[in-house]
Parts: sequence; structure tokens; C-alpha cells
Amino acid sequence: MKHYNNVKAQAGMTLIELTVVLLILIGLAGLLIPYVGSFVQKTHDSTNSSNLANLNNAFIRYVTENNRLPQHMDSLTNSAAAGTGVCTGTLTVGDPYCALLDPSVFTAAAYTVPVDPAAPTAAAEIAYMSLYGSKISMVVNNNPAAPNKTFGSYTGMVKIDPYSGGADFAGIKVAGMRTGAAGAVDATAGAVERHLAAALGKDPMDYDATCYDYVALGLGDANGLVSKTIASAPVHYPEDATKGPVDYYNHYIAIVQVDKANTGTGYMGKTCSSVTEPAKFLGVAMNVPSYPGSKLFGVNASLGYAYENQLAGK
Repeated sequence: MKHYNNVKAQAGMTLIELTVVLLILIGLAGLLIPYVGSFVQKTHDSTNSSNLANLNNAFIRYVTENNRLPQHMDSLTNSAAAGTGVCTGTLTVGDPYCALLDPSVFTAAAYTVPVDPAAPTAAAEIAYMSLYGSKISMVVNNNPAAPNKTFGSYTGMVKIDPYSGGADFAGIKVAGMRTGAAGAVDATAGAVERHLAAALGKDPMDYDATCYDYVALGLGDANGLVSKTIASAPVHYPEDATKGPVDYYNHYIAIVQVDKANTGTGYMGKTCSSVTEPAKFLGVAMNVPSYPGSKLFGVNASLGYAYENQLAGK
């Protein structure tokens, strides 16, 4: 008669089995981590590109339907002489908003009410009338002391009307692109034109920094597109987590062409317009410090950057 020993079922894994399982899991993690990182980067790129394209369409639709630029865009200039966070230190009211990701791209563009609105002469007067001609009657400044430098940073109305008189209508300061000054993106001839072409995807000949100023106006919480052609003001996602919307202005920026010269010859021998042209919307961009060749980052530049990241396996 055969006898069989009753062997109890094993209650757990042996040390060798556990080691094998852990090694398999570590190997799978090694395979998945690059994919997950790439997925995050692709999501980041596609979201920014989509937001840029949608905002461009929304802006164009607004201008087409209303025959004007939207009200209450951010002037992207400081409203106070002191701030908090990245804006600490002594500030100049009217300088480019200290919380811009790269404020060195911009300089203060000061426009004044002409003595005779029907016949502006100086560049600052022509530019004021150019903004007025676009039917934009007010923008808002940005508060450098706001706890969040993106959301709720707008404060104080700046009115644009050459016929009203009074201190409220004396002039306006906005953030204009630097043209060959110290700290400019590029101080050589045609720098602004090349910079805009790289950002917005057109030819440098489509721009002319001699005849026009190129001004940045922020599409913040109060901008006139909201509830008209967009539901809310989106923010872009910076690759550097230290440059998030709490500390830096992460709303998108509208690039506007403002007439400033009614005589003379501009870029590539083009003649400046003999009449004051209304300010014209050119495109929506992000202000970022990292993209090579363009610190203004439009939809074309964003798509190109996304393809570069894919080729690099990001």
C-alpha cells in the first residue's frame, strides 16, 4: 500500500520568484517611461498649437463680425511702481509688464493725443490715431503686485479717444517690440521683420518696422473675445515648470500692427502709407524665452517645434 505525504500549498512567493517579478517590472518601467515622457511633451505641444490656432480664428471672426479690435485687452505694461514675486524691486509705470516670460523682447511704446486729430504729424500721434482708427477705445494695464501674474492681474482702464480731452485721454503706453536697442532680440537691420516672420510664419517682407510699430496686447481674463468668440481666456503651458501662470504672464498675446509713419521709405524700399491706417491684427503668439530664433512663438513656430520634438524622440 502506497503512502502519500500531504504537502501544504505554498502560501507565498519565494525570494527568487519575487526577484524575477521585480526585475520584469523594472524592465517594463524602463520601456514605458520614455513613452510616457514623450506623450506628455506631445500633449503639451498639441495643446499649445491648438490654442494658438483657435485663438487666431476667434480673433479674426471677432474682427470680421464687429469691424473692430476687441476691448479690454491687456496693455502688458506696469500699473504700479512696486510689485511682488518676480516683480519685486523698483518699477517704472508704463514699462513692459515685469511678469512677461521674456520682457527683453519689448520696450515701452508711448503714444500721445495729436494737437489736431485730423492731421497727426509725429510718430506718437500717428500711432495713437492708428489705434483709435481700429475702434479700440480702451485697454487695461497689469498690476505687478497681483498675487497671480496671469489671472486677475489686469487693473485700471486706459481710454483711447482723441476728442474727449482730460488726463484720462492724454495718451497710452503699450508693449512694443524692440528695434535695435540694447537688449533687443537682434540689433541688425531687418531684425524685427525676421523675428515676426519666424514667429508668425510669413515672409519678412510682410512686415516693416520703419513704417509700423508691432505691439503686444494680452488676451487676458477681461478681453472682449470672451463670451463673444471664446468661452474663456486660455493659458499656454511652459516647458519650464518654474515659469508657470502664478509667477509669469501665461495668457496668449495678440500681435498688432500700428501705423506710425505717413511719409518716408521703409523696409526693402517700400514706401510708408500716406494716410494713417487703422491698427491691424497680425496673429496670436506666446512669449517664451527658449525657442531658437523667435521669442514670440506663433502657431507656425509651435507646429515646427512639435515636429522637431518628435524627430528628437521627445
